[in-house]
Amino acid sequence: MDFNQLHYFIVTAECEHLTLASEKLALSQSALSRAIQNLEKELGFPLFDRDGRGIQLNQFGKRFYQDALKLTETLASSKKEIQTLLDPDSGIITLGFTHTLGFSFVPQCLKAFRNSYPKNQFHFHESRTDELLEQVQSGELDIGLAVTKPQDPTFSSFPVATENMVVLFSKDYTQKKTFKLADLANATFFHFNRGTPTRELIDQFLLQNGLVLSSSIDGLEIASILGLVEANLGIAIVPESVASSLVNVYTYPLPLERTVYAIYKNQSFLTDASKRFLTFLQNIK
Repeated sequence: MDFNQLHYFIVTAECEHLTLASEKLALSQSALSRAIQNLEKELGFPLFDRDGRGIQLNQFGKRFYQDALKLTETLASSKKEIQTLLDPDSGIITLGFTHTLGFSFVPQCLKAFRNSYPKNQFHFHESRTDELLEQVQSGELDIGLAVTKPQDPTFSSFPVATENMVVLFSKDYTQKKTFKLADLANATFFHFNRGTPTRELIDQFLLQNGLVLSSSIDGLEIASILGLVEANLGIAIVPESVASSLVNVYTYPLPLERTVYAIYKNQSFLTDASKRFLTFLQNIK
């Protein structure tokens, strides 16, 4: 059964006359008759009562007519929605990003993109990097933003920007004006979850500088870290873009950067709207 068969049936049901229906459909009467007969054969029951004067819907045909109308309306609606999604000016972009990028980096990107393309809509998902990659691979996300370059050949990626990392402490932190890198070892340090790219970057930096933390609280997400630091309960290393949104803090610059990557799946269909956003990300300065 296909859309044309349903359309032929609906027109014939409304005309209740093969000649009139064939003229309306610009189809030969014999071709229309075959199409109706094939549909009845596929369904396994007749749709019309036939006599010498014409055709008339039987009880099965009347029921199927209502269902056929619903099916064609659903198909037409679905086609219209998909065409809207494919429209580069109004299509929806499904974007995922890791937690630390949601504070400043992603909002600033979207603000700049919207200035040029105000009609595009976004669906967002915020998650850990491993979950984000799974969702890009499964097709749930068109594009992911993360601070790691995936090694899996399933993905394509490119660097979008680099972010400076800073030590973050409260304005009430007593050593804020005399702080030195070595002071990290003796402070209460709030750390990201193990296994996350930002945690691995920080651990590598501490190791390279011979710093062993005497008091470290692990397994935290960025929102908790910021709240604890603002309350002057300890210090942390965070992306500078995150710190810029806070008021009651000081920062200490570090010779440390992280790279933000745009990630998408190889050989997967991307809408023109998503391609447009990728092009925008490639040109961020």
